[in-house]
Amino acid sequence: MTGGLELVALEGTNPLGFLAALGVLDVLHRAGRAPTLHWTDDLVPTAVVRGAADRDDLVELIDADRERWSTSPLLSWPPGEPLTDAKLRPAELRGWFEHVGHQLDDRRDADLLIGLVAEGGLDNEGKAKPTHLHFTAGQQQFLSTVRELAAGVDGDRIREALFGPWRYDSTLKSLGWDSRGERLYALRATDPSKETRRGIPGADWLAFLGLGFFPVAVVDGRVVTTACHPEWKRSAFRWPLWGRPADRATTASLVADPELVGDRRRRRLEGWRLHDRGILRVLESPIRRSDQGGYGSFGAPTVLADALVGVG
Repeated sequence: MTGGLELVALEGTNPLGFLAALGVLDVLHRAGRAPTLHWTDDLVPTAVVRGAADRDDLVELIDADRERWSTSPLLSWPPGEPLTDAKLRPAELRGWFEHVGHQLDDRRDADLLIGLVAEGGLDNEGKAKPTHLHFTAGQQQFLSTVRELAAGVDGDRIREALFGPWRYDSTLKSLGWDSRGERLYALRATDPSKETRRGIPGADWLAFLGLGFFPVAVVDGRVVTTACHPEWKRSAFRWPLWGRPADRATTASLVADPELVGDRRRRRLEGWRLHDRGILRVLESPIRRSDQGGYGSFGAPTVLADALVGVG
């Protein structure tokens, strides 16, 4: 497939690259650019978007969009002492939802909020259980980290995220979605457990925006995150890569399609079926958590199915 702007650093085999590409699509959609997203059919597929004139135009759009989030209802409530995390008591969660829901002229906050947490799903302490893609814990709080990213990311970090090379030299905290980062630390000669993991802040920020494609719901009292196995400590994230340009609505349908990312009983991953739909492959990364069920990370991705080969 030809045409479009290739985001050579956003690799479809890395959950962070995939989520960040969805964030780019979301930014372009809000800018009214009628964008599309697809993936190259390479050994390591990379994202291709339409809707930006060139690299500079795309970086400027994303940076301007980032600045608007600094005062968003989602990240600034309650005024003066904004939330540090999404693990809230029911009454506090209700207040957050009501505050965001009153922004009737701009649905971006509400669309993203449902990708963070759902009402009614509580943990053993009576607090809301967030998306399965919530990997922070302890002193590193999810919403605090997101606000730090929103304040610390700039055009240079956005360009790094989209076009590389990824330098891993930022002191900003990471949301933990880079499966490549796990391998980097595995190769260290010394124990890195006491060190802060260096991330790609521009990619983390865009991936945060991509969470809006994966709504969280409560089913039979259990928190369910779109495209994730429902177990908390032994979960997995599944995602498709496609070779035909897809707009935002089509993309949202693809990444939530149970025939592609559902459990084994619901998946239909025959090679010919994928090929006919323009799907290149479907991947899965295990979600690993600490013994206490807090900090999370992605394991190495595997190919569940390939359009040319069939089921993996």
